[in-house]
Amino acid sequence: MDLTLNADQKDLRAALRDRLADLWSPDRLRAATETGDFDHDAWKALAEMGVFTVTLPEDAGGMGLGTADAVILFEELGRALVPGPVTAAFLAAGLVPGAAEGDAVVTLLDTRDATSVVEHPRAATHLVVIDDDGLFLLPAPRAEPVALPLDPLTPVGRVFVRPEDGERIGTAEDAARWRLLGAVLTASLQVGTAQGALDLAVRYAKERTQFDRVIGSFQAVKHLLAECLVRTDLARAATLVAALVLDDPESGDPHAAASSAKLLADEAAAAGGRTGIQVHGGMGFTWEVLAHLHLKRAWVQETVFGTAGDHAEHLAAAF
Repeated sequence: MDLTLNADQKDLRAALRDRLADLWSPDRLRAATETGDFDHDAWKALAEMGVFTVTLPEDAGGMGLGTADAVILFEELGRALVPGPVTAAFLAAGLVPGAAEGDAVVTLLDTRDATSVVEHPRAATHLVVIDDDGLFLLPAPRAEPVALPLDPLTPVGRVFVRPEDGERIGTAEDAARWRLLGAVLTASLQVGTAQGALDLAVRYAKERTQFDRVIGSFQAVKHLLAECLVRTDLARAATLVAALVLDDPESGDPHAAASSAKLLADEAAAAGGRTGIQVHGGMGFTWEVLAHLHLKRAWVQETVFGTAGDHAEHLAAAF
C-alpha cells in the first residue's frame, strides 16, 4: 500500500495550509479563547474551500475525492487548531440542509458516549444523534453549558434528548459508517494537533538559548522532539491506511484499521502536547503561548468517537 502523496494531494494540502494561516493566525486564536464566540465568517470560508464536501460526488457539489484526501485536509485543520465541529459538518454534508455550505452548524451526540455532551451548543443549528438503530436529526436543543470547558476553543454543553424524537435520516448501517469515518477523521485531526505542537516546539528549540547555546542542540531536547516525530509519523501512516481501507474494505478490516489509527493518533497528540509544553519550559505554561491549546485539544479529541480503552478492547477482541 503506497502512502506517498501525489502532486494533486500536495497542492491541495498546501492551498489549505496557506488559507488557514490567514484565517486562524495565532492572534485570532488567542482572541477566540478569550471571547468563546463562534466565527461564522471563518466557518463559511471553510465550506467555500470545499473542506466539508471533499468526498461528495461532483454532481452533488463536491470534489469526488476519496477518504484519504479528506484525511490529508483534516490533518491541516488539526495543525491549525481550527475551532468548530468540523467532523460533524463533514459527515452531515449532503444529508443535513446547509451543512455543506456552512449555513448550518451541525453538532453530534453518540448514544454510546458515557455522558450526553455536545460541542459548540450555542452555535449549533442542528443536532444529529448517532444511535445503534440509525441517525436522527433534531433542531439544536437547549444545552446546559459547561462553565469551564477543557479546551477554550471547544465549548461544550450537556443535552437531554431521545433519538426517537428526531427525524430518521440514516439506517443502522449508516450510523456504523459514521462511527468508523468519524474515528478516522478525528485521528487525522489528532495527527495535525501533534504536528502543530511539534512545529511550535522545534521552532522554540531553535530560538531559545541557554548556556550560550540554542536548547535544540542539547541531546535531551533532541530526544524529546525525535520521539514526538516518530509517534506523529506512525499515527499519520496508520490514519492514511485506515482511510484507504474504508474506501476499499476488501483491502483490510475497516474496524481494526480505524481503531489502530485512533489509538496511535490519540497517543501522538497527547504526548506531543505535553512535550511541547515541556520544551517551552516556563513559557509553555503561559496563556499567550499556543502550546497549551494543542494539549487541551488533544485531550478533548481523545473522548470523541471512542476512547483509547474502547479501541484497545476492540483490537484485543479482533486479534
